Amino acid sequence: MKLIKKYCGFVVAGASVWLASSAIASVISFPNTPAAQLAAQRLKAFNAGDAALLKAFKDAHDSNLSVENELGLKKMIGELEVLRITPNGPHRVSIILREKDGDRVGTMNLEVHENKPDQVKSFGLTPMPVTPEDLMPQRLAAQEAWQKLQRKADKLAAEGSFSGVFAVARHGKILQQQSWGYADQARQLKNTNQTRFRVGSMYKMLTAVAILQLVEQRRIAIDAPIARYLPSYSNKSLANQVTIQHLLTHTGGTGDIFTDEYAKQRTSIREHADYLRLFGERSTAFAPGSQEAYSNYGYVLLGAIIEAVTGKPYDRHIQQAILQPAGMTDTGTEPEEKVKQKIAIAYTNAETGLIDAHETLPWRGTAAGGGYSTARDLVRFADALLKGRLLSAAWLAKASQAQVPSQLYGYGFQLGGSKDARYFGHEGGAEGMNGALRIYPATGDIVVALSNYDPPAADGLVQYYANRMPLNVQVKPSQAAMPRNQKGNSP
Repeated sequence: MKLIKKYCGFVVAGASVWLASSAIASVISFPNTPAAQLAAQRLKAFNAGDAALLKAFKDAHDSNLSVENELGLKKMIGELEVLRITPNGPHRVSIILREKDGDRVGTMNLEVHENKPDQVKSFGLTPMPVTPEDLMPQRLAAQEAWQKLQRKADKLAAEGSFSGVFAVARHGKILQQQSWGYADQARQLKNTNQTRFRVGSMYKMLTAVAILQLVEQRRIAIDAPIARYLPSYSNKSLANQVTIQHLLTHTGGTGDIFTDEYAKQRTSIREHADYLRLFGERSTAFAPGSQEAYSNYGYVLLGAIIEAVTGKPYDRHIQQAILQPAGMTDTGTEPEEKVKQKIAIAYTNAETGLIDAHETLPWRGTAAGGGYSTARDLVRFADALLKGRLLSAAWLAKASQAQVPSQLYGYGFQLGGSKDARYFGHEGGAEGMNGALRIYPATGDIVVALSNYDPPAADGLVQYYANRMPLNVQVKPSQAAMPRNQKGNSP
């Protein structure tokens, strides 16, 4: 369970374990340095999906490597291509990688010890907030981009890798929409454009907007420590050091909620206060503000702060402050038992095939994620943001601009792209759920996909379509055949 839960974090922004395709790796020569040669070995072992090879690498070179995680991620993302290798002296190497069957591009950095060059000192993975232009696919005319998306989704659905809905909108008006697969396989109930899907960490966007609304109302100070709003919080040191901004940007070191302790008590952990009782004594993993590390617990704390400041349950405040103004009629965080008949069944992969993931689901959605929505509602949310119905233009600009050194996160929004292709939004994923929303402020474009399958069922399709859709550049159909490094004409 924990493996896919991590997908809700920066992994969903693209920081999966980016590893190389053996076919491509054989074409691109790895430099003859200790770091590059170890990188080549690790990539080969991962790409083979071979537990024995991975364990051998772990035992010989990197005790921090998790064979289980590597195999799980290999199953999710498949092979990836090595695009570029940049040696930084004998002890460091940086590799740009891309999914072999997709468009995600990321950077892998490996460093070895100077006095022990056969031992990995650090291994880091980061998505690229802006993909180099020469690595981007060619922009297409609208109908061509949509047809390519349909063909890819058809293929994935036929292979049993996608079930869900995809929608494209501009200025709040849905231009294209289609569904695939079943909301309930046993009853042969097909997914439709009205199907509700669990959205995982996508609900963090709503939490962040609610917090920023309270900041605008001067009921919360963004630089204030959480002790101001949660004075009885157990760990006083954490409460006095971690600020609202730290929580919004995943820089507080507050950790995850999907731990072994949580798993033992999953059905009895029901409200934000229950999470605080479980994790309230825990210290920060690092000095607040010194690092970035995706933190589901940080957003649980934000939910508790919303409740403390407003005097209302989290779901009621979100309903009044966001869902009603945006016209979102099919979104919420009610307990699973109350709404499970109204939501697509979450199907996760097991050794026996697809199974119902109900035993992994939280009792209810929280401020960190786990709620449900529809593609139509998420388009309404995006449109309400762009039209200033939820936040002022000034605060939306701050929320959707980079607030961390990686350039990957604002206030509650994941970021990417540049110029007219700049977007903000969020992805979410866990067992039997995956979704992604991208909002393009320069053009008013909105792209959303939701799925009741494991990641990356939906977010991979959003990446694929978004990289090919037209923005403000008018692309002629004949240009679709141009080489990838050749540019189309501006209007």
